[in-house]
Formats: sequence, C-alpha cells, structure tokens
Amino acid sequence: MTLDTLIFDASPCGFPKPRAPLLPVGLSGIGLRSTHAWAPAEHFRHFSRGRYALREAYRLAGIGPGAALLAPSYHCRTMLDPALALGGEVRLYPLHPDLTPDLAALDTLADQSPAPVKALLATHFFGLPRDFAALAAWCAGRGITFVEDASHAFLTERFRSAGIGGFGDFVVSSPYKFLPSPDGGLLYTRDAGRLAGIVTKAPAWRDELRGLLHLWQKAHARTRCDLGALDQELAAIAAHPPIPASERRGPAGPSPDYRPEHAGIASLRCSRWLSRHADRAKIAARRRERYRQWAQATMNLPYCRPLQPTLPEDCIPYMFPLLIDRPDPHFDWLKRLGMPIYRWDSLAVSDCPTARHYRLHLLHLPCHQSISDDEMDWMIAVVRKIGAGGTAPERLCA
Repeated sequence: MTLDTLIFDASPCGFPKPRAPLLPVGLSGIGLRSTHAWAPAEHFRHFSRGRYALREAYRLAGIGPGAALLAPSYHCRTMLDPALALGGEVRLYPLHPDLTPDLAALDTLADQSPAPVKALLATHFFGLPRDFAALAAWCAGRGITFVEDASHAFLTERFRSAGIGGFGDFVVSSPYKFLPSPDGGLLYTRDAGRLAGIVTKAPAWRDELRGLLHLWQKAHARTRCDLGALDQELAAIAAHPPIPASERRGPAGPSPDYRPEHAGIASLRCSRWLSRHADRAKIAARRRERYRQWAQATMNLPYCRPLQPTLPEDCIPYMFPLLIDRPDPHFDWLKRLGMPIYRWDSLAVSDCPTARHYRLHLLHLPCHQSISDDEMDWMIAVVRKIGAGGTAPERLCA
C-alpha cells in the first residue's frame, strides 16, 4: 500500500523569527548537583536526536524491506522517517480526539497488512501519560515489538516522569525538549542484552564547541515582547490577506530532518552534563504553572480551546495543546506576530478524522521553564486577542 504525505511549506509566507523561545534556553532548571541514574547504564544508549534512537528500536524489532510498522495517524514526520529509511512499510492507526489509540482498529490493520507487522509505536502526546498496558498486551499476544514514544515526556537517564517508560519493549525520549541542551536522544530497554551490539560514535570536538556556542547564542537571542504595540501590529497584519503557504501531496519518504549520517552518533557531552544536573522539581513546577496559565487564559474563548485543560497529577508537560477553529487566517496572524508555535501540518495521509482535523487546527504552544513573565504575558495577550476574534482584552499572568 502506497503511503502519501501532505507537505505544508511555509517558506513563501516569510514568517518572522519567534519573539519567545520555543524550547528551553540558558541554564533554566539546571543545578550544580548531579542526580543518580534510575537504571544501570547498560540499559541506555545516547543519540543526537530521538529519531535516531527510534531507528535502532525499529531495526532491532525487524523493521526493513518486507516488514511493517504501525504508527499513530497524527505524528511528526520524524516518527516515521527511521522506518522509511530502513525500507520498511508504515501503516497508520486511528486515534480518538484525546489522541489515545483506537484499539478496536488495530486487529483489522494488522490482519490486512500486506507485510507482517514487526513493531508498533505509541506516543505520550504533549507529555500526558497514557496507560498503554492493554496496547502492550496486544503487542505481546501477536509477537509485535512495542516501542513507547516518550519524546514528549521528561525521561532521561537520571529521571523518569510518572507513568512514562514502563510499557514498551523499547522506550525512546528526546531530553533536549525539556533541557536547554543543543541535542539529545535516548533509547532505553529493560533487557540490556538487546542493546549489546549498539556502539555509538562520540561527537567530534568541533561539534562539542558548536554545541556550546549554540547554548550561548540561544541564551542571548531573546527578543523584546511589546504589549503596548500589539493592537497596532495586529491591525496592520489583519489589513492584508495572508500569503498562502505551498501545499503538495506526494509519496512518503524520509523528511529533510532525517540525516542518515547522524544515525550512529551519540549526543554531545555538554547535553549529557545538563541532563545529569537537571533540577527536576524546579522544571516540573515551572512547566505545570505555565500550562495552568495557558489553560486559564484560553478556557472560554470563542475561536479556540485547550485540548486538555487539566494536568494529571505529577505530569510534566512538554507543550500546551490548543485547538483553533480558524487556522486561516489565525495561524498566519499568530506567526506574523512572532508567536512561537509548533504544528504538525506535514504528515502522512490517513482516513483518521482526528489526524486530518488536528493537522491544521492543533497548535503546540510552549510552556517550558525558560519563559519569562513578560514573554508569557505577551503570548497570552496575543492568543487571547486572536482567539476572541481580534478584540479580546489583554489578560496577563497571575
């Protein structure tokens, strides 16, 4: 079965750089004391990105020509890239609106797959822990390797978020999404013997120096967020029609973000140092507070709403998921104002209504520990104004 991808190319739009950091910067949440590992070192392998940790998990599961991966229909392309790069097939399973897997559809997908299904990927979207016990049992009953995607969860060699990392045969995470580090991907398994043949290459020292320079540049690249100019800026943007992005559909293949030459390289030493010295309590408290502020500010707006307004106890969120009713023009306005936003608008085509709707309507807003109060005030004011149709009064952080 041919897998197609919808590509959303925003380069014709000329969007400015974000005014606030999308990911952590500086040394926010980093302490002087090193923390202890929660499992012996032989259970882990470090990579420059989570996508290359996924590659090893898929490879060890048997993904390659003549073998298939079951993956969520709503996804970042880098979740599929490693399987496609290995020559495997990808079958997409549907998700419910809360982004939990549609378990009833899995039997049909597995039974009708032209190639035997060797692995299944399931994700803790936005860092919200999901109970994958039934999914893990389903995989075990069919001899399918369960790959638990914790790339949206705070999971490092030294810390594991509650409810994360206990289900998969392999668990993959992306520590750089929670720490001010230039890179970082992690592969974990309970059976250390399965990793015995994986030897990663240490980064070159020039790459280590580039990583340190990256840390310094990001920490000093903050842009002033001017609340007083917001009305005037928004009026000027709304007065002109949006410049359309380029959209196309074509056969699926590895995205430009997947670099095969990086597949066997370990994360930078500075990234691993930051991981060992993370102040998890401070990071958790700050992220939960920013998430709460987003939820409170967007709860009753006419054109947008939180996907999940409340956090489970002990959850450390990655991003705040916000559903918008009118991506055209509101997404364009937000980007032109300099809002830091992720959106998975390039993804493989499926029949899943959730994925098809969320592709353009679900925004990922930052809630990390490096966001200043001024930046949070400005972002909330922007989203509230646009989420209310451009007329909402500013609501600042408590």
